[in-house]
Amino acid sequence: MAITDVKATLLATEVRTLTAHTIPQDFRISVALPRPYASHPEKSYPTIYLTDATIFFGMIVDITRVMPLCGQFPETIVVGIGYPVDEPLDEAMQQWEHLRTRDLTPVAEAPTEASQSHETGGAAKFLSFIQTDLIPTIERDYRADPASRVLAGYSFGGLFVLYALFHQPQLFKSYIAGSPSLWYGDKVTFTYEAAYAAVQSVLPVHLYLGVGAEEEHVDAAMVSDFYQFAARVESRKYEGLSLTKYVAENCTHCASPAHLFQAGIQAVLAER
Repeated sequence: MAITDVKATLLATEVRTLTAHTIPQDFRISVALPRPYASHPEKSYPTIYLTDATIFFGMIVDITRVMPLCGQFPETIVVGIGYPVDEPLDEAMQQWEHLRTRDLTPVAEAPTEASQSHETGGAAKFLSFIQTDLIPTIERDYRADPASRVLAGYSFGGLFVLYALFHQPQLFKSYIAGSPSLWYGDKVTFTYEAAYAAVQSVLPVHLYLGVGAEEEHVDAAMVSDFYQFAARVESRKYEGLSLTKYVAENCTHCASPAHLFQAGIQAVLAER
């Protein structure tokens, strides 16, 4: 029997290129449809908008397709925001790292020895792309429920999720911030939250904050920052806010994503 080599794909997924108006960048948008999508044309679905789809898309799709089998949350559309990077893998990962650093960080920082070639500070333009280009495209072409949007990200992606929360809180119903890089920009996320609290007492969203228990380091006090930020948010007593906190035991930063994403998706979608 002859064996033909073909690229692996995920069932019921579509990939398209979308050009941003705010950034000179083409994005690779991956869309995973739920199992009953074709057989129930009358239904619309909650939609997870995922940063760092270049590495996390398959993981999130698997989570959202397995857990509904046990009724733990509803069927969901997943929209992965990635980049048109291709093999060889090492080169693709380097390009992804550069582009994500540009798009997910809220303020520019001086280059360091470890990141001399990385642009920073593009979160405002990236959020504008999501709001003005991506969401309208998805909600025009798919049965995505505008009232049930979820934004999910990890590490710098979690940092971006919190940036979006305090700059466009009405854009998503739920925000999943896994191991957010709260240290970034001299803890600028704390500044954004304080600025929001100074003028607003209402925050009608579900915010999920997660971190790995083994993420505390001298140069990035991820766990301490997590507890400090969560306590700050809780102290505001924002009207309409539902806050879920989760610590993944025995998990380092690189071991946490699957734990935190699964718990986060369940937390924000199980309430429907």
